[in-house]
Amino acid sequence: YYSIKDILGFALMLILLATLALFSPNLLGDPENFTPANPLATPP
Repeated sequence: YYSIKDILGFALMLILLATLALFSPNLLGDPENFTPANPLATPP
């Protein structure tokens, strides 16, 4: 009984984290990763 409950809880948490990471990735990560490219600024 407990193993089924543990597997179900792990799958539920994994599905929740996957939907959060796929549909709204700005809540978890650094928003500096998603800055638009500037063609005038050349990289060093």
